[in-house]
Amino acid sequence: MTERKHRLLLGILVFCCSFASAEDSLRFNGEGNGRTAVFETAGPWLLDWRIRSDTLMPKNFEMRLHDGASAEFIGTIVQLEGTGSGLKLFEAGGKYQIAVVASNITWELEISDVDADRAAELKRLSEGRPSLEDASRQALRHVREDSFSSWRAQGNDTLLLFDDGGLGWRATFSTDCPGLEGAKAISFVTPAIGAMDEYDSILLDDGTRCYFDRVVPSLLN
Repeated sequence: MTERKHRLLLGILVFCCSFASAEDSLRFNGEGNGRTAVFETAGPWLLDWRIRSDTLMPKNFEMRLHDGASAEFIGTIVQLEGTGSGLKLFEAGGKYQIAVVASNITWELEISDVDADRAAELKRLSEGRPSLEDASRQALRHVREDSFSSWRAQGNDTLLLFDDGGLGWRATFSTDCPGLEGAKAISFVTPAIGAMDEYDSILLDDGTRCYFDRVVPSLLN
């Protein structure tokens, strides 16, 4: 079996809910101050951000959204001291650029389009008024941290989670999780809202984050 890393607790909530990484998602990363390239989205989109640091020095992080055509400042997305991660839903498409102001921080951003139905679901969840269908779907995308002790990748789209008795869970992703099949170690990540003893996603060593689409109990061998 491969190594299971410690869980990562999401440090601050901008907007939270799970979603599966899209094949056409955009990824940006850097250290300290920086800007993304100008990017264009057709409709609702999600920003998945993660920041980390290997120093004990004071850490500051701020993300600012700019109009991609005029460079006009639109607003501050998040501002904090320390490390953490989170999600933010934007309902309007267009051309944008994100500016990062940071010290003693390594940051990673992932931008993905979502359809109107998924955006509406995420908005309901962020406002604390999920429907029964929303709640049911969320339950199918989480796994308790004490319900398995090891894991094995089955291609890039399936993760098998084993307990000590041959039972376990089959976690799948709606699209491939690039790099999962060859991964030697992964981190399991808790959601930014809800139970802190459940996982909704994994993080690979290269910063790729993949969200569970469905987690079902299975007899594994």
